[in-house]
Amino acid sequence: MKLGSLKVRMIVGTAVSIAFALVLAGIALRYMFVESVERGARSDLSATMARLVALVDLDVTGAVPRLSGRLPDPRYDTPQSGLYWQVRDMDSQRTTRSRSLWDRMLDADSKLEGQRFSTMTGPAGQSLIALSLNANFKTNQQDKRYQIIVAQDRSILDDSIKDFAWSMVTALLVLGGALVIVAVLQVHFGLLPFKKLRRDVESIRKGTASSVESSYPAEVVPLVVEVNELLALQQKSIEFARSRAADLAHGLKTPLSVIGAIAHELEVRGDHHHAAAIADLANEMHERIDYQLRLSRLRHRARLHMLRAPLNPVVTRAMLVLQKTKEGERLEWLSDMKDEFDVDIDANDLIELVGVVLENAAKWAKSTVGIQVRKDGDAAELRISDDGPGIDQPNVNLVGVRGRRFDESAPGSGLGLAIAREIVALNNGSMSFQNPSGGGTLVVLRLPLAPARNGTEGEGPSRLVVSAS
Repeated sequence: MKLGSLKVRMIVGTAVSIAFALVLAGIALRYMFVESVERGARSDLSATMARLVALVDLDVTGAVPRLSGRLPDPRYDTPQSGLYWQVRDMDSQRTTRSRSLWDRMLDADSKLEGQRFSTMTGPAGQSLIALSLNANFKTNQQDKRYQIIVAQDRSILDDSIKDFAWSMVTALLVLGGALVIVAVLQVHFGLLPFKKLRRDVESIRKGTASSVESSYPAEVVPLVVEVNELLALQQKSIEFARSRAADLAHGLKTPLSVIGAIAHELEVRGDHHHAAAIADLANEMHERIDYQLRLSRLRHRARLHMLRAPLNPVVTRAMLVLQKTKEGERLEWLSDMKDEFDVDIDANDLIELVGVVLENAAKWAKSTVGIQVRKDGDAAELRISDDGPGIDQPNVNLVGVRGRRFDESAPGSGLGLAIAREIVALNNGSMSFQNPSGGGTLVVLRLPLAPARNGTEGEGPSRLVVSAS
């Protein structure tokens, strides 16, 4: 996928949005979990404090404070387990504590009254979350003031928070991956109409369809309508231009016929010089009008516009037509077409091209015209030879150049080969003229092959010899 594609933009944008949303969700979930854990820890400490206050033995006189029972959690009896309690007599400063504190003491501010949460240092230097209470107990003998502390190692909460954070990150990564996959699938299926539209436009480019006829979602329909209207407008413009060119040409043919008649009258009156000049100009104008009409019928195509036309039947038909002409009847036609395949060119353009080149060969040949068709790489090669006078090497590059002729003495304007060059150039082919060692002229036409339909093009022998007899 290209970085500038719409699919990549949508997927990247969705992935970034999902990542941003998951990060915010992760931060919010962690905050709520930490609050919940700390609230639970404070609730547990409060419950332990209430039970510890209830277990304080008030009948003890002048001795270390003691409890009338034991707390149910065994961690209070395990050294440095992370759960601690301590009771201190505020008057005598005598203290009793859980076995988990071992020989250490918890230090809390004794001046503050009431119950409060705070952070203090534990027996191993760890951070503790503690609940302390300065309580006054009234008995029948005397009032007693005790400082009661219940504490829990902060690392227990931190470990729970860390485990939850890793589990949450794993879950969010899995969720993010699933959402990205869903987004990719959604983008893929959402853009399928554009892929279908591309295939339809490609069908138009290949010449198998003239417009986009398939049904599309409502969001794509305006684009389809615009494409069809553009194609229709282009076709109308081409047809209008061809019609105007034909109208102009036919409109000029009548005045040219009148000019020809005037030249004939001048010839009859004996003004041979002016009659010849006018006749030559009229003939040249007529030929150029015919040339432009033939060019207007050529199928102009875009760079990637694919066409298809069978080569062998076109060559065979053109050869059979020329055999019936005055020049073709006296010639022997040799055809060697072993391969049969389609070329990437409009069929009408191919007929025009083959007809022009074969007609030129028949015009210059003395007795024989040879035709050979073969495949050369990704192109078809049509080789047409004649046994005529050939072309001087300095004049080879002049053949088929519009407005130039290598033999001014021969009849014709040379515009036929110019049209052939136009057709070849229009269809990404090539045209060259050679002088074989045996004499005459060899014309080599190379045209790109059309894409195979379902497999390779068929091949089969097709050697034909036809003579004037």
